[in-house]
Amino acid sequence: MKRRFENIALSKINKALFELKQCLFFIVLASQTFAQIPTNTWRTHADYFSAKGVEIVEKNKIYCFSKNGFFYFDKATNQNFTLSKLNDLSETNISQIRYISDFKTLIIAYESGNLDLMSITADGLPNKIQNIDFIKKTDAIQDSKTINQIEFRGDFAYMATDFGLVVLDVKKNEIKETYQNIGNNGNKVAVKQITFARDSIFANTSGGILGAKFSATTNLQFFGNWKPITASTASQLFQTQSFPKDNLIVFPNELEIDADGKIWIADGENGLLSNFSGSFKSYSPNGVKGDIFSVFYRNQSIYASGITGNAFVDNLWKSLLINQIPNNSSDIIDQYGYRWQISGQTLRVTDPATNQTRFYFAGRGAGGLPTSNVNSIALDRDNLLWVGTDNGVAVIVTTRDIFTTASEAYTPFFQTRRLLLQEVINKIVIDGGNRKWIATQNGLNLFSASADEQILNFTEENSPLPSKNVIDLAIDSILGEIFVLTQKGLLSYRTDSSEPSEDFSSVKIFPNPVRPDFQGVLTVSGLRENTALKITDTAGRLIYETKSNGGTATWDLQKFEGSRAASAIYMVFCVAEDGSESFVGKVAVLR
Repeated sequence: MKRRFENIALSKINKALFELKQCLFFIVLASQTFAQIPTNTWRTHADYFSAKGVEIVEKNKIYCFSKNGFFYFDKATNQNFTLSKLNDLSETNISQIRYISDFKTLIIAYESGNLDLMSITADGLPNKIQNIDFIKKTDAIQDSKTINQIEFRGDFAYMATDFGLVVLDVKKNEIKETYQNIGNNGNKVAVKQITFARDSIFANTSGGILGAKFSATTNLQFFGNWKPITASTASQLFQTQSFPKDNLIVFPNELEIDADGKIWIADGENGLLSNFSGSFKSYSPNGVKGDIFSVFYRNQSIYASGITGNAFVDNLWKSLLINQIPNNSSDIIDQYGYRWQISGQTLRVTDPATNQTRFYFAGRGAGGLPTSNVNSIALDRDNLLWVGTDNGVAVIVTTRDIFTTASEAYTPFFQTRRLLLQEVINKIVIDGGNRKWIATQNGLNLFSASADEQILNFTEENSPLPSKNVIDLAIDSILGEIFVLTQKGLLSYRTDSSEPSEDFSSVKIFPNPVRPDFQGVLTVSGLRENTALKITDTAGRLIYETKSNGGTATWDLQKFEGSRAASAIYMVFCVAEDGSESFVGKVAVLR
């Protein structure tokens, strides 16, 4: 292989060098078009249409949050920009936002009680984030910690929560006080709204409307200082917002009016609505619509199915009727034509030609599974059936005589113990490099082809995952993007693998050029299985080499000795495993 590669290099490198010098100027000016996200990066796929709240920030920015999404609309550029954990937010499920202009701070409150204080520039753009997790982490509050409303007085934000009132010192970025058990006789009450009128503070609670004198000498932590308010007074304090009539306004949740008199509405059906440009229209970003229960890959497309249907086409989500969603069967046909399927949570294999059936259960002699409850099956490139159960992973060797022999499942081992023992496996998918992506209730794992090496482990703490409970997976096998459905929303990750190609006719090198601010990996896609990738400089010196994961290979832009690749033109040599085909490309690295 080494001699064959050298021959290819010698015969093609001189011609390639001349071409490189001729086109370097044009390479620098025009990056290669590639619609996907960079390799080893994430993107979110939130439902931006289930809008819950809206806030006007400075003059031209409108911030809006939905059930699991967050974004702002820029009136000056007529563009929207999504925000998520990828932008250093702490969580996903927001319950309330409120902007305090005196401190140029946007308070972002989550359903968990967690708080992010986002500093805002003079132009209304997001800046640094200060997290306050006292409410979320305190054991003193066992009830729901959802923050329902935020009102400002001086340097303080008063927050109505499901467990009482919280006072946040915005200037010092710390919790000052909490008022709990302020109901009749010290009963627990949830506070839905608060307001200030004259010299008093009023709270709309689960126990009725309560009021107290708002002064430095009044102890608001003492329930006796909170008095019931008559219904007539209450109706004047907490008035329901009225909304304009329009076909797009279906489930309005909140309304704000900007300095130009334009109306902005957070609508639960159609997202952020406004008459900003005349008649009402939606200003929400593209995303999935409705609650998602499953994701799957069919007909070279990703589908997200739930209350409504969604299809990911040309990097955009399109809404579909449920009857337009293709069948999402988990049945697998092996190389012998046998059908493997999960019936209930029981694994069985059937020969359609003879109707022979075999079931796999837990225990020796019954199938060898670690438990009889099976949640997922996947057939890898070695014709091994990987089985995800309520107690880890098992593997079945698919054979022609599966109905007549006593062969049973075996459990792969990782670091001297059974693979993901005592973990509930929700889904297993196989990528183009024959590696195993395994979703559990505690995160997402990537294992090598034989599962003897853990390559990645994504959790809620070390990744943008909004929840550690990953309930479904689907991989675009051609592009190598894996879609990850969690308990709190959908996102995707561009893997460094893809299905191998039959030849080198569709090889892509990206990004090209590699610009100074790029921090990712160079990716070469469209390769054959186990393609040898070699990177050299224009003098022919070997800089880096690897093999492809299926149809994709990557370079971290580091040389063998560990130094960063300098500004230069580099040669990209790709040689098929059997030496029958090769490809020579070039990439410009700018520093």
